[in-house]
Amino acid sequence: MDPNDGFLEHLTAERLGQIVENSATEIYLFSQDTYRFVLVNEGARTNLGYTNRELRSLAPWDIKPGFSKAEFMDTVAPLVSGEVSYLDFETIHRRKDGTDYNVSVRLQLVANSEQPLFFAAIQDITHKTAIEDELRRTTGRLDAILNNTTMSVFMMDHRQHCVFMNKAAEELTGYKFEETIGRPLHDVVHHTYPDGRPFPIDECAIDRAFPEDNQTQGEEIFVHKDGRFYPVAFTASPMKDETGQTFGTIIEVRDIEEEQKARKALNDFNAELSRRVDEAIAERRRVEAQLVQAQKMEAVGQLTGGVAHDFNNLLQVISGSLQLAKKSPAADERLHQRLDAALDAVARGARLATQLLAFSRQQTLEPKVVNVGRLVRNMDELLRRAIGETIEVETVISGGLWNSLVDPGQIENVLLNLAINARDAMDGQGKLTIEAGNAELDEAYARAHAEVKPGQYVMLAITDTGCGIPADIVDKVFDPFFTTKPVGKGTGLGLSMIFGFVKQSEGHIKIYSEEGQGTTVRIYLPRTREREDVIVAEHIETVSGGDETILLVEDDDAVRTTSLELLRDLGYRVLEANNAENALAIVNSGIAIDLLFTDVVMPGSVSSPDLARQAQAKLPNLAVLFTSGYTRNAIVHAGRLDDGVSLISKPFTRERLALKVRELLNKYRSEKASITTPQKAENVQRTILVLEDEAFIRLVATDVLEEAGHRVIEAGTISEARSALAEQAVDILIADIGLPDGSGLDFISEAVGERPSMGFIVTSGRDVSSELSGKVSESDIKFVNKPYQDKDLVSALRELLSRKQSMRRAK
Repeated sequence: MDPNDGFLEHLTAERLGQIVENSATEIYLFSQDTYRFVLVNEGARTNLGYTNRELRSLAPWDIKPGFSKAEFMDTVAPLVSGEVSYLDFETIHRRKDGTDYNVSVRLQLVANSEQPLFFAAIQDITHKTAIEDELRRTTGRLDAILNNTTMSVFMMDHRQHCVFMNKAAEELTGYKFEETIGRPLHDVVHHTYPDGRPFPIDECAIDRAFPEDNQTQGEEIFVHKDGRFYPVAFTASPMKDETGQTFGTIIEVRDIEEEQKARKALNDFNAELSRRVDEAIAERRRVEAQLVQAQKMEAVGQLTGGVAHDFNNLLQVISGSLQLAKKSPAADERLHQRLDAALDAVARGARLATQLLAFSRQQTLEPKVVNVGRLVRNMDELLRRAIGETIEVETVISGGLWNSLVDPGQIENVLLNLAINARDAMDGQGKLTIEAGNAELDEAYARAHAEVKPGQYVMLAITDTGCGIPADIVDKVFDPFFTTKPVGKGTGLGLSMIFGFVKQSEGHIKIYSEEGQGTTVRIYLPRTREREDVIVAEHIETVSGGDETILLVEDDDAVRTTSLELLRDLGYRVLEANNAENALAIVNSGIAIDLLFTDVVMPGSVSSPDLARQAQAKLPNLAVLFTSGYTRNAIVHAGRLDDGVSLISKPFTRERLALKVRELLNKYRSEKASITTPQKAENVQRTILVLEDEAFIRLVATDVLEEAGHRVIEAGTISEARSALAEQAVDILIADIGLPDGSGLDFISEAVGERPSMGFIVTSGRDVSSELSGKVSESDIKFVNKPYQDKDLVSALRELLSRKQSMRRAK
């Protein structure tokens, strides 16, 4: 027996545990049966922050956030099966305080008489990993710079052997970096002259950069891998270490073949430039002519807008005075004829102003949803009378024609103008074809016509068999005051008016013509999916007045005087004011007023729209009629009359004024009757909660609803509304969406769950129906757009109550 055996046993028993405990390496022992830690040395416990007792209740995956239990078992399976004797891998350990550190693991399965144990030796490599990560980031940034620059970069060692090439250098030479490693650059890029002679290395300025220890620049001829030669410019600079010793060369190279071609091309260009000078001058003249034309168009538009108001005011004074003069008992037949002739001249002047406004896209449109095909058919008799019996008229209307949102009166003017132009072009003999169909202008067409938006359109085409338009002037036919007709046969505003109307309606117009063959004008109007409006024809001949009170507001004394006399002649009681401030004083005086008749363009700090709003707030049943010769943007936006606004354009006739005033007064009288007694048919009082943060709007809504016989609860915030719902039963909730303490839509969603039988009316300035889709039954909700009138709110309430009553009966 070896005498050292006892010493070794003592060493194993006494010292081995101490060595393991004090080892700088983290050492873990855990059972193969339970996978619980059996032994963890001091270094591991300190790093982890756990005690021995705490660790004995943990398994390896508890401190490895990157492993689940199943993943860890899969990882050690080769050890358990004996397939391998150890495993090396890197992972992350998580400390008790939640922080992580990187570790390198060597794991072994140690046989034991009692039970096999896993032995894990762990090295904390957090610092090493951080250094490697930083090195990778630095290397990555350097690679990104070198491989994304267009400059070719080569690095040579002290022997001028290649140690690096970036991607640009590979593309330049045709060689991959792997093919050049360890080779002299001289052999790679210029081993021969272009004529095949050897290229001596001592003649290469690049190769001289290293021994001469200075930067060298110049131009060389390189040889591509495929054998072709190409010129380059280069900069060769010595690379030095921290001690200042040169250990290699960095070479930046760029291909200058294109530069040389560019120099040659420049010479060719100078020659070509000389040839094209005349063309450039001609093009400049053409562009200048277009600019002058555009400036002329802009000037006409500005002039039109600037004078339209005053011009139409003058026409209104003349027209009103002439109409009143016709009513004089002293006017004989001859004077009547003269007055009629003067009124006809006024009408022609008004049409001229309208055409100018149409061309400059400043006319006031009153768009309606119309079926153009139906409108064309209704004009058939009018068109035949206008162009004569000797011209054949064919109308072709496609089935399933879409609707369009346009001003029907303007469409009729467009058709009439084009038909008369066609008649003149055919000299009274030929065929006129009017077509209406669906069309789609695609992206390709829109690219070729910059002003066109791709999409679906209703196409209206007017074709004649007339003389056609010469190709050199076909592009000018939409210019104002340009006409192909003889002097005295036209103003040159017809087609320009059509052009302006189509553009203002967000449409597109195209003219096709061939001299001697005829002309086709195609008009594309945007499609709308709305239902067609019912258009009721006006009967001007049914003129009647009344005894209501009208407040006339007009700053032009002459216009105000003639308008005053026209209204009084119709039997109305008329109050007058020369500005909005004076008009408000009359409104606030408490005098009963049935209709406010005001000019749009008014001096002073209060605008006409503001006057109308304040007056209607004071007198809810007050009708408002605007008048103007030029509306700008006060009540017209995007060229279209604002919803709910009534306008009579200057100059107007006595008959037109009588009809418009009577129409408005009758309309407001019937609406007042419907508002004051909306619930009498049901004779049921409802409890309505009005949730609105604007006090004035809430007050008006409350007054309307209480006048209709309902009980109203007011709330300015969601919190107040929630309290009201908790305290009492509510039949209908009328809610705004933007509230100080949240969204009205969210509150409605909340209320639906608590009060399934309650109805809802949402008041908003935008369409929010999609945001409540699926949350509230369609039969339980109505939407009212702001700003709304009393009748809109009452109508929505009546419809909602009717729906809910029908649902109850169905159940």
